[in-house]
Amino acid sequence: MENVRQSLRAWSARLVTIAALASPSPALAQGNEAVAEGLFREGRELMDKGDYAAACTKLAESHRLDPSPGTLLNLASCQEKQGKTASAWATYLSAARLARTQNRANIAEEAKQRASELEPKVSYLKIVLAERVPGIQVKIDDVKLESAALDSKIPVDPGQRVVSIGAPGYKAAEMKISIGADHDSQTLNVPKLEKDESGAAVPGPKQPDVKQPDGQPTPGPKPDVAGGPPVLAYVVGGVGVVALGVGTAFAFMAKSAYDDAKGECPEKTGCSSDAMALRDKAETRANIANVGIGLGVVGVGVGAVLLLTHAPPKKEKPPAATGFRSIRVSPYASRSGAGLSLSGVTF
Repeated sequence: MENVRQSLRAWSARLVTIAALASPSPALAQGNEAVAEGLFREGRELMDKGDYAAACTKLAESHRLDPSPGTLLNLASCQEKQGKTASAWATYLSAARLARTQNRANIAEEAKQRASELEPKVSYLKIVLAERVPGIQVKIDDVKLESAALDSKIPVDPGQRVVSIGAPGYKAAEMKISIGADHDSQTLNVPKLEKDESGAAVPGPKQPDVKQPDGQPTPGPKPDVAGGPPVLAYVVGGVGVVALGVGTAFAFMAKSAYDDAKGECPEKTGCSSDAMALRDKAETRANIANVGIGLGVVGVGVGAVLLLTHAPPKKEKPPAATGFRSIRVSPYASRSGAGLSLSGVTF
């Protein structure tokens, strides 16, 4: 039974963490969606006016606040009109992947087709290092490259790119290269870095000073004191009730968005971008509703089981004395036997 209670406590802690991360408050979620919708419409208007730089910024922030494959599709189109072929190609592929996870076959197919049409225009850059010293870091503009990306063809946007190279104990280097707009392929050979003879050490993370008396061990971290099973049961049950409420609210919101999308595009084919965005919003809300209701059911169930299986905590024995000034012999008797005691040492 004790193993069952420990397992339930562990699952309860995980449930509380998941619920806190995956079940946002309705007010916050609705606020994000409202801001995202406003940014999406502004982005579309700016695209129609030809202000692609501002439009792409609005669309990217809209997707961050309320992820949607329809928004990604518009962002990729905006990047393509900016001439950022590599970024647009990657964003089309991201839109296709997100659409597949949400069962939006029409958007997934359109994004995949646009990525295929754009791929022949993508340009590439290959960075070759003359020497790989320990801790070397390479960046293209502000994007850090992992070690596996070196000596490989990397999709990059056309224009002048700045490559930065640095390593502990070496002088930093910077190189510039111009990338063509239509399926260009460039190779940048990076020479050996010059050693930094100034002797300046690379600062590491500062360790906290711990002062202990001579001969005393450094204490370890204090264990977390968790609440008793009844408190945990009420917390988990409360989280479950809140999650059920959030899931139910998002279910109604999803139904409303789906009805709006069906009203604008009943045939589900040849829909406008606004209709697709509404349908994406309905899918997102439905997914949140499923998570909320699922967490709610689990939370209420686990809380009930914790209450039913609760046992009062056992009292710990007080610690034995560690020293004495005089020896005192005294007899004792108990239910388990009899004997003599010497100032706390029992025989």
